[in-house]
Parts: sequence; structure tokens; C-alpha cells
Amino acid sequence: MTSGAAAWWKDASAQALHLGAAPVAARPAWYRLGDGYLEIRSDDDRFRDRLELLFRDCAVTMPAAVGLPRVRCTVQAPAGAEVALVTFDDPEPLDQCRFVLDVFPDRGYGESPCTEPDWRLLTLPIPGGAGGVAVSGNRLLVHHGTPWQALVGSLAMSRLFRLQRNLLFLHAGSVGIGGQGVLLMGPKGAGKTTLSLALAARGHAFLGDEIAGVRLDSLELVPVRRSLAVRDGPRAAAVGAALDREAAPYEPFPDGSSRRRAFAGELFPEPAVALPLRRLVFLRSQGPVARLESAPAGRELLSNLTPLGASMWGRTPMQAMRDLLRLVSSVPAVMLDLGAPEATADLLATSLEE
Repeated sequence: MTSGAAAWWKDASAQALHLGAAPVAARPAWYRLGDGYLEIRSDDDRFRDRLELLFRDCAVTMPAAVGLPRVRCTVQAPAGAEVALVTFDDPEPLDQCRFVLDVFPDRGYGESPCTEPDWRLLTLPIPGGAGGVAVSGNRLLVHHGTPWQALVGSLAMSRLFRLQRNLLFLHAGSVGIGGQGVLLMGPKGAGKTTLSLALAARGHAFLGDEIAGVRLDSLELVPVRRSLAVRDGPRAAAVGAALDREAAPYEPFPDGSSRRRAFAGELFPEPAVALPLRRLVFLRSQGPVARLESAPAGRELLSNLTPLGASMWGRTPMQAMRDLLRLVSSVPAVMLDLGAPEATADLLATSLEE
């Protein structure tokens, strides 16, 4: 914890009571993520703008379907105040500290002792030390000196994902080829974005390049379109032309790289709809020639799946294994070595059309 940072959460309950009496932003923003709705009411500009940047393609004017899970995230940040109050409303109680630490184990979050009754303290890595977020029930107190927006945004999204138990959310790209849903899976940097955009530039449906949702009962692929962060490097010529046409700006990322921020709905305006899942594609090496091979038996593929922690939350180990096995045993799978983006897209599309 950085020096002097501990004072701001003193009398946390009184601060939360005071901030909770402040006016709430009158205009909500709604996002459909999978088969659920996230409602944001925030008078903190950075938080509201961050959610709009990430999920503009998922924005809706208001919920259109009745009976789907909903999560509301309210941020009350009165002008001039150093501390803001974040409140979550959803149908099920949640131990937020445990949830954050379990679902985001690789982000450097931790927990420090907190002397305030009924409050706990999450720590966030920041340059020069650590910042804190005070947590009690469905409330968080956040200090404007700590970059809390990324944590709260991820928490809001993940709270909604964990309510959708009929969906399995994975770190994966997803596209539609000839009305057939295709999952593109591989480690970070494997080429999911490059391939999914190359396919979209050929007229195929772009459903997402980072998060994919699968309805377990019907094995349908559900769109989850985050904004695009496109690295420089090999890409389909039509993708580069679309990025230039939309003047997609470069944006610095925490890993020191710069990527072009863009929105799939502007680059490729074809609507994204749920599609029957017909192929699992596991990305392997990148080389001069694209090549497809049959995949091992279903159970041997389990280690290649990367489900989101929020999607596994609440599932027993037996339930999780059952759901993952259903996916790899019910849908044909192939291994794909990537070559040039256009050639790889052509190979994959042709294999599905045969």
C-alpha cells in the first residue's frame, strides 16, 4: 500500500451513507452481453467512457427480452469528492472479494487487513506501490487516486456472466461461415483477431475476437463483440483498408505495445446473430503455409479450452467437467496452422463449405 493511502477509507460506512444520498445519473447505458443485460448508471466520466469504448457494439437502447439476467452497476461520484461509491444490484448475493481474487488470479490483486467494521480491502497494483478498494456487501468505495475503473468494469461484466449458467463463456474468437458458428481458440497472440478479421473482410460474420459464449443446451454460438485492439503485423489487405477508412487510432497498452482501436460494427456492418456451433478450431503455430489437421479425441482437447473464471464460478468440478466435455465431444474439431491471413481464411472457409 502506498504511503498515506490508508486514510481515505476511514469511516467507510459513514462515507458510503453520505455518497449513497447523492443523485444517481439519470440516463442509463445498457449492454447485452451473451444472454443477459448490464445496466450502467455512472456520473464518473472515465468509467462510463471505458465501458462505452469496450462494448459499444453490444449497446442497446433498453432490454428487449424479458426474463434474462440483469446486473445494475451504479457509480456515484459527486463533483469535488475524492471518493466514489459503486453499488451492484443483481439477483444473487456475492462475496466480491473472493470472486475478484478467484476470477482474476493473474492481475496482481490481493487483500490487506482493514480495521473498518464490515469492510474488507482489496489491493490493486499501481506504479510505485498498490492502491486500494474498500468492499462491503454489494458496495465498493473507490478513491480517484487509484485506477479502479478497469476492476469495476471487469467485475460488472463478470457478475453478469456468472448468472448465465446455460452459457459457457470462453477466451476465444468466434465467426460465422455460411451460417455455421466457428470457435477460434488459442493462447494470447495466437492469431484469433487476425484470422477472425480476415474472415469478416471476406463477408463472413464477425461475432467476437476475445470472448465467446456457447449456449450449452442448444450448442449455439452467441455474439460478444468487444471493441477491437489490432496489433501491427500481417493482416488481410481488406482489413488494413477498413482500419484506414475508419481512421482507427493507435492506443497505448499496459504491455508497452500500441494497437489500433476499432469497432467491428463500423468495419463490417453485417449484423451479428446467434449461430449453431459447427466447428472448434484450435490455432497452433504460424508459418508460411496454412494447414488443417484433424484434432485428437474430445477428452484430449480439454486442456486447450480456456473458459472464463466467471463462467466456472458456482459450477462444481463435476459440472464444469461435464459442460466442457459436452462441448468437445459434440462439435467436430480441427487443428489449424496459420499461414498468410487471406490464405488461412480461404482454407478454413473452404473446409466448412465442403
